[in-house]
Amino acid sequence: MSDNVIKFRRPEKPPEPPQPKRPRGPMPDWVPFACILAAAVAIYLAGQAGIFG
Repeated sequence: MSDNVIKFRRPEKPPEPPQPKRPRGPMPDWVPFACILAAAVAIYLAGQAGIFG
């Protein structure tokens, strides 16, 4: 009797294609100034620490 039983097997789903990444919006206007300020502070602190001689 158990020879006639068909075991259930889930049908294999094809893998979903990767979702395309959304393009980032434009960079805020304050980012370049923040980068320049951060670089200036880093250079100042490096000079105070004596790294530049």
